[in-house]
Amino acid sequence: MESITVYPKNEKQKSLLKSLLEEMKVRFEIASLKDDTSLSEKDFFAKIDKSISQAANGETKKLSKVQQKEFLGL
Repeated sequence: MESITVYPKNEKQKSLLKSLLEEMKVRFEIASLKDDTSLSEKDFFAKIDKSISQAANGETKKLSKVQQKEFLGL
């Protein structure tokens, strides 16, 4: 069976989802999220801005079709 990961925005949403799942008798677990790969909104937009300026300055890299497939694991 597949699993679904849900990220409620606040405590109220979390409580409502928990109540709904309990009412539906759906097995679930609550885990704290400690993911270092997540960026803050400020860091996310800073990274996008940096990428846009790199593209504007011609600091890009073109990959051949073979390299693209290799990179994507195809």
